[in-house]
Amino acid sequence: QFLLGESDVGQNRAAASQRVLAELNPHVVVAAHTGELSEAFLASFQVVVLTESPLEEQLRIGDFCHAQGICFIVADAKGLAGQLFCDFGECFVVDDPAEGDPVRAAVQHISQGNPGVVTYVGAEDSRGHLFCDGDLVTFSGVEGMTELNGREPVPVHVLDAFRLEIGDTSSFSPYRCGGLVSQVRLPQVHSYEPLRRALAEPQIQVANPEDLPRSRSLHAAFQALHAFRGEQGRLPRPRAPADAERVLELARSLVAQEGPLDEDVVRAFASVSAGDLCPMAAVVGALAAQEVLK
Repeated sequence: QFLLGESDVGQNRAAASQRVLAELNPHVVVAAHTGELSEAFLASFQVVVLTESPLEEQLRIGDFCHAQGICFIVADAKGLAGQLFCDFGECFVVDDPAEGDPVRAAVQHISQGNPGVVTYVGAEDSRGHLFCDGDLVTFSGVEGMTELNGREPVPVHVLDAFRLEIGDTSSFSPYRCGGLVSQVRLPQVHSYEPLRRALAEPQIQVANPEDLPRSRSLHAAFQALHAFRGEQGRLPRPRAPADAERVLELARSLVAQEGPLDEDVVRAFASVSAGDLCPMAAVVGALAAQEVLK
């Protein structure tokens, strides 16, 4: 716990944390709510984040937030594993879908043709292609072929590290000199699934196909942990084989139709799930905070 000390043992955690949290930024109002998370209470927020919340409560609040257009996040750390779920609604607009500044390059030449070919000069420290197929670009400061200046963004086809095709320029004036070609990033609209649907039909993506069983197993293990807690009224005891085997049984029942589990991963997860590690909490909490800022 980052905010609490021994003197806070036995107190409500929200109330005990409120004072220290409020001191971090005097311009932010921090209030502790110790009552029920009712729909009337939740309706006043733009973003709701749950942690250490029972699955039934997650599903109930997730359904409500999705229906009301409230961004909904679940963040949990159990032992050496973490979980983060985001539902930003059915029409979430990403104004800047890529990191870093849009690409710009100096134009060397533009041919008259269909398609016209733009030759440009990249920055000294640039490596590989500055632009990608399908990128949208605009032109400014072009002399001669002034028809390009101020036009709506046009898609490009990359020929090599210094040449782009931009469509029909055969009717334009001959290019003389100068100009910049600039990448344009248009907002993107994304649709998110509610938690209930995402749990039932998980879309697990991994960089390496060999990692898929591990990711699927952890996904099932978190759900099995909720089932175990509902059944036993507690988390699995550390390094208790009987508890770990019960979590494994519950996980098997959840993924019977989705492929085999990595049983060692589930057992290891269950054996340490009662532990709270500050580094894990810091990582998962930081990721959740970043999602809140979106």
